[in-house]
Amino acid sequence: MRDRTAAVVLRARVLLVAYLVVVAALTVAPLVEPWVLSTLVRLVGEISGQRGHRTGVWVERGSNVALFVPLALLLCWALPRVPRTAVWLGCVLVSAAVELVQWAFLPDRTASAVDVVTNAAGAAVGVGLHWLLTRRR
Repeated sequence: MRDRTAAVVLRARVLLVAYLVVVAALTVAPLVEPWVLSTLVRLVGEISGQRGHRTGVWVERGSNVALFVPLALLLCWALPRVPRTAVWLGCVLVSAAVELVQWAFLPDRTASAVDVVTNAAGAAVGVGLHWLLTRRR
């Protein structure tokens, strides 16, 4: 059983590193995030028939939630000795730090407290999902 647990932790850590590279590109790179977001807004608009500013707002908020679900889930698996509440709090602090960096150093990006809240919600979903998937053990 110990070998299986170690293998899960190792896989989670490898996936976490890969995921962090993607998250870094989306949150810091000035060209990637706007392209991804505009593509998602267009797709949602085409599928739903709803176009306009409100669609963009909801897609951006949903994207923020979706971005932090796998991050928190992978962190829970990669760091099994860290309490889930600490994983969630760490995600919130990282989100706040990213927004601070965007505000201070990236004039093309807009920092937002709403982003921190939506990221925190996504992290909560990821932590909750980990709890659901592992509660039998």
